[in-house]
Amino acid sequence: MVQERLWWLSLSKCKSDSVNSKPITLSWCYPPHGWLKINVSGIVAKEATGCGGVLRDEEGTVRALFSGPCDAIDADAAKLGAIITMLDVIIEIGWRGSGLIIVEIGSVVAYKWLLNEDRRPWSQQTTFADMERRLACVGEVAFSKAK
Repeated sequence: MVQERLWWLSLSKCKSDSVNSKPITLSWCYPPHGWLKINVSGIVAKEATGCGGVLRDEEGTVRALFSGPCDAIDADAAKLGAIITMLDVIIEIGWRGSGLIIVEIGSVVAYKWLLNEDRRPWSQQTTFADMERRLACVGEVAFSKAK
């Protein structure tokens, strides 16, 4: 259980101290100096899909935050939608050339799709084409797999 009031103050302290809760280890690494880091997530539950993301600078300051519904057929596609949305945010704030960007994703499948074009499903070709156009607008991007 998460204590929402503590979320913005200290992520590591927001876990509830209920009797039945087990200790959790949270790990998040700051991006290198001059970089931005995007952490994205996508979820599918029955008939609803959603995605969200957090964009932070090298000091851990939240620069953008979003969540909401997305058009996706599964959780991996929802994560791709979250990346596209965050790239739109970066383009909107005019980050191009200002620094490098790390996109951290929790899905092994989506991560492999991002790194290897041969593994991308045919059904996602339009999504990847849209993503490539946005990536060309924001400068250097590195993808990483969240632990």
